[in-house]
Amino acid sequence: MIVIYTADVEKAPEEFSAGCLSLKMEQAFLSKIDSETVQEEIREKLEHRLPLSDDELMKLIILPLTYKGKEKKKQAVKEAVELAKKIVDKEEKTFVLSGILVFADKIIDSETAKYIKEVVRMTQVAELLLEEGRKEGLILSGKIFRVVRECSDLTNERIAEKVGCSVEEVESARKIFDI
Repeated sequence: MIVIYTADVEKAPEEFSAGCLSLKMEQAFLSKIDSETVQEEIREKLEHRLPLSDDELMKLIILPLTYKGKEKKKQAVKEAVELAKKIVDKEEKTFVLSGILVFADKIIDSETAKYIKEVVRMTQVAELLLEEGRKEGLILSGKIFRVVRECSDLTNERIAEKVGCSVEEVESARKIFDI
């Protein structure tokens, strides 16, 4: 059995005996993790928009538990959530935020839990809006392409009026289609 101890526990018995039952535990003490270094390494990668390894994702999830004391842990949860919001990959971001919520459930108040859940929901909503925007952009580009092919002598301003978009969108579509 593996037992993970928060930073508040620095040592514990390896074996637990209760009558005829004896359990030998594999122990992991989070007090041995250099919280500040881990946090800084993750922050640095995220600021440079670099992907996190699986190991780094797990470290970010347990990071709040590597601090001693309830108040430091609560602050670390908020900092970990802010770092997780910077993860580019939507699935990884959701995984880390959900992991923080599960692992830190004993140290966060209901307000912080609601905030984390809201960030997860906003991540999902943002992805839906982005996908919708891509579709609308494709439709608009198709309309512009059609108008330019039908009337190649029209100005960008006239095309924008005809299609119902901005001149910049017409210029962008013309550049993409090289027309």
